[in-house]
Amino acid sequence: MAGDPTPTAGLCLDRDLRARRRQLLRTRWRALACALGAFAVSGVLVATLVRHWPFLVGLVVGAYLGAVTVLLLVLLAIADGSLLPRLGRALEDEVGIELHKAPGVSSVVSGVSFAHRDIDHVVLARTGCFAVEVKATFGRRRRLHEVPDLPGKLAQARDGARQIERLLASRGVPLPVTPVLILTSSGTPKMTVAERHDDVLVVALRHGHTWRQQFAGLDPTLDEATAQVAAAALLAYRSQRTDYELARSR
Repeated sequence: MAGDPTPTAGLCLDRDLRARRRQLLRTRWRALACALGAFAVSGVLVATLVRHWPFLVGLVVGAYLGAVTVLLLVLLAIADGSLLPRLGRALEDEVGIELHKAPGVSSVVSGVSFAHRDIDHVVLARTGCFAVEVKATFGRRRRLHEVPDLPGKLAQARDGARQIERLLASRGVPLPVTPVLILTSSGTPKMTVAERHDDVLVVALRHGHTWRQQFAGLDPTLDEATAQVAAAALLAYRSQRTDYELARSR
């Protein structure tokens, strides 16, 4: 199967997050130093109180060091706005792993980046070519129409499929591309079947039996040779885009 754990989108995101982190440390270093100082002072005070019990001193120091490390990482991620992007990327990676394991799938190309957006995954399977948009939703929802901004999510999946379709056509591999919206996280409604909204296929990641069969139909519409040519074209484009993004980051 085609695929790469370091797609262009990840490089772009890492570059943006590093820039945010540097900006935060330049502008808020005094506040961060004060917070660390307060933790250190409180740790020293508690350790002083139990100084006659070496085991407790070690326990207190270890607990404070662990707490400071975790809180520092979490607070930095919240303060520089990188927490949600990092969470989103982790969820996209989880979906990519599931797509690779789905029956009928020959190739998965992840993180195909364009000027103003990226497509999370492109799946080449027995039943065709699919452009996958991954969206996390939180809370408790019983029905699909309760998902926040569902029309916007559908439109994004649809636009991504059209971009992949145009890209493949420009590379000499004209294929129809089906847009897929995969919902994940706690707010995903229970979906006993894959649902279609116009041309967009909507599925829930946690109900794998409802969408895996979409890629392994009995009557194949995409032959293996064409799928491999399409995957090679997408990987070549992504490599070019990666080189471009790396050149920009220098």
